[in-house]
Amino acid sequence: AAAVAASAFTLAFTISPGSAAAADKLKVQYDLYTRGIRAFALNYSADIGQNSFIAKAKLRPKGLASLFIDLKMDMTSSGALTKKGARSDNFTMKVKEKGKNARYEVNFDGLQPVSTKRKPAVKRDTEARLNKASAAGARDTLASIMDIAVTPAKNPCDSSYRVYNGKEVFKLDLQKIKDDRFGKKDGGVYRGPAIVCSMTYSTLAGLSAKTESKYRKNPPVFRVWFAPVRSTALGRDMNVLVAVTGKIKGKDFVAYANKATLSGRPLNSKSLAKR
Repeated sequence: AAAVAASAFTLAFTISPGSAAAADKLKVQYDLYTRGIRAFALNYSADIGQNSFIAKAKLRPKGLASLFIDLKMDMTSSGALTKKGARSDNFTMKVKEKGKNARYEVNFDGLQPVSTKRKPAVKRDTEARLNKASAAGARDTLASIMDIAVTPAKNPCDSSYRVYNGKEVFKLDLQKIKDDRFGKKDGGVYRGPAIVCSMTYSTLAGLSAKTESKYRKNPPVFRVWFAPVRSTALGRDMNVLVAVTGKIKGKDFVAYANKATLSGRPLNSKSLAKR
């Protein structure tokens, strides 16, 4: 469940420069709280260019949670920015959970996964289901969120993504709820307009039969807030995640961007750099 939540608020991205003059540098730290206690921190950095990207995200338990939760996750994604959106080239995910290490690497050709390396390996029937579920076309976790980020639309939601991370194939279905605004009394560092969307997670392949059955009966639903932030590299606004709410193992959580800068400055003139 914690890993599912991590996918939900691992809406981080980095774009490698298409040209040095047009590059932006985005840095964000999300802090996740449950019952008012900081449980996780997700850090990512971003170099934003015109036609390619590299996304990096690091998830770690924090505070008292680090004494009880053994989960670390690192993800890196690279690919192209095209007229049709973001496309994956390579994705790597390293996970340490309950003392066990795992590594997944996926190479893509456009929306098609062409090779996957896993350690540890999975059973043949699981591999067959993963291949079948991803054959319809997929992006990795970060490239999916990248596509939302660079979509030149006032509404980044009302879309569906098939995601493949080497371990699992799942869907993220987004739908706009309303327009919103972050003020001085709201959490995080962002201040200004935002769009609130629901995001429903549906597993397709890769998890145990018991876990898949549980999620299919009760698909996790999250609320996500995207803010319009001006990108010099893109020459327009991009959609930056600034908050997420949902549940982990039946417990409510909220995640805010508590540090956020673009090229060393706050996301806009009314926002803070950190808190």
